Amino acid sequence: SLYAILSGHNGVTVAENALQELAAELLLGPLNSCNTDEAVKELIRQSLMSVEKSYYDSINPYVATKTAIQLHYSSNGMNQLEISQQHKHVLEKLDAIDKTLSVGSSAVLGLIHRSRLYLCNIGNCRALLCKTDEHDTLTVTQLSVDHNLLNAEEAARFFRLGLMAQNFENVPMYSTRCIGNYQGKAGYKDYDLLSSASAEPVIFEPEIVGGIQISPACRFLVLMSSGLCRALADIFPEDVSTGNRELVRMISEEFQNQSTLGGVAQSVVHRIVQAHHDTYAQLFNEQKPQPFKSLDDVTLLIRNFNYSLPKAFRKNGNHSLNHTTSFNSTSSDATPTDGNNSTIHTNISVTSSNISQPGNLYDSNLRIRPHVDFSDFYKRVEEARNRGTLPPNIEFD
Repeated sequence: SLYAILSGHNGVTVAENALQELAAELLLGPLNSCNTDEAVKELIRQSLMSVEKSYYDSINPYVATKTAIQLHYSSNGMNQLEISQQHKHVLEKLDAIDKTLSVGSSAVLGLIHRSRLYLCNIGNCRALLCKTDEHDTLTVTQLSVDHNLLNAEEAARFFRLGLMAQNFENVPMYSTRCIGNYQGKAGYKDYDLLSSASAEPVIFEPEIVGGIQISPACRFLVLMSSGLCRALADIFPEDVSTGNRELVRMISEEFQNQSTLGGVAQSVVHRIVQAHHDTYAQLFNEQKPQPFKSLDDVTLLIRNFNYSLPKAFRKNGNHSLNHTTSFNSTSSDATPTDGNNSTIHTNISVTSSNISQPGNLYDSNLRIRPHVDFSDFYKRVEEARNRGTLPPNIEFD
């Protein structure tokens, strides 16, 4: 089973395209021939590298246009001020190109293959694994690495490049690794915040862990978008672990209160959004500085292994077999992997909408609207089916 969240920075185009590519790369790749943990991790790494390469291929026209404009005006001896005075439209065009080239995406994905869990992340999305110990106490372990300047190792890497932490005081969660974001990579010399660096400050280097044996002690897996991580940091600024524990506490409570896994995720997201609003209101009323003003994409995906959902019943009286849900995007059931067969379902979540503005969030059947168009993925699946090259033992429909 494959579960992923890709969260866009300054837009969702890169996230949406990367999502389709990543699903196709993994689902149509040689996963069933991967017999070791290292082989699976290498397949994930290569799939992400293919997504990054596709991004650079897609931006070539923008880079070429920007370079041509800069060379034209520099050859005429004009500086930035002269250009702004005489050719305002040119600067506006360059600004639009720069905004396009600065778009990137954080990602976190969980892959269950032969009853083992593999986690990969790059950027500010996060993954938590919740288990029970010998005393039946629920514990939480963060399996991902936060790639931002609150991470001491990432801050030290920036320092070695000649970038001072105080220059980023207003953006402590600036993503130091991601998919895309040409401006933070090859084009960093044109970006004032990063131009003094001695090398590319933003890098493409994912963290991959696994495989982790899925034992009876494993209760549920939590994947969250970068927007949800930022909301937790705003509400619980003490440290990351406090936010993680509070989120898991909310999820555990909603497992007892809700009758569906979708209800669990939806209720938790609503509680986070409300807490974020209340925190801002309190700071405002106390006339204290507000380090935040609004929320980004807030997406929560929960993969339940065997945590009790006491109120979950189907019409025939049997307990619900709903294993996975996400809010606020695509939600579907997923079948766990058993034995040596790898059954893969694309339960993938991307959103660009602010959860506090839910205008078109639901369709006429009160189901959460999908934010991702998978038509390109399904087209590639159908082409592979017609060629007879679909991998065996994988459910694509």
